[in-house]
Amino acid sequence: MWLLSRLFALLILGACISGCGTITYVARKEVIKHIYISPVTNRTPEEGIDILFTRAADDTFYTDSRFAVDKTPIPDETIIVKPSVDSISAFSVGYNADDQAIEYRLSVTATIKLIKFGYKKPFKVFKIISYGFYDATGTPTETEMKRKECIENIAKDIFREVGEKLLEGGNNGKND
Repeated sequence: MWLLSRLFALLILGACISGCGTITYVARKEVIKHIYISPVTNRTPEEGIDILFTRAADDTFYTDSRFAVDKTPIPDETIIVKPSVDSISAFSVGYNADDQAIEYRLSVTATIKLIKFGYKKPFKVFKIISYGFYDATGTPTETEMKRKECIENIAKDIFREVGEKLLEGGNNGKND
């Protein structure tokens, strides 16, 4: 009986130890919450792209409750988002019966640098390529309006992706 109670106690102790061995500690990542949006750099020959991208960045980050957009960067809390638009290209993808282009695919390449406030070098740099389509039928003014609307939608997509990257990789200044 004494041996049986010892064996039972050892089994219970072994189960507890092996059970405790499967418990893992999950370190909680620091999430980037405070951001400062640096002015957009336009590296394309097209005028007004920086304005469209700035508007899209404001719309994206100011309406997202997961971020606090700082008017002035806060030391040790703020991550500076420094976007630049590198290229914009359009390709005709749809034609009418007279071989006239009626639909275009617009592709935008942007570089985003994330810099912790107080540092000079970015801790993360990534390129995002996004595209959209716009209809080229109608007057030239209507077509240009559709094109600008397409660029603004692409810019919003780019900044949504930047927001997701900020939240997934919240290492606050440490390289990956």
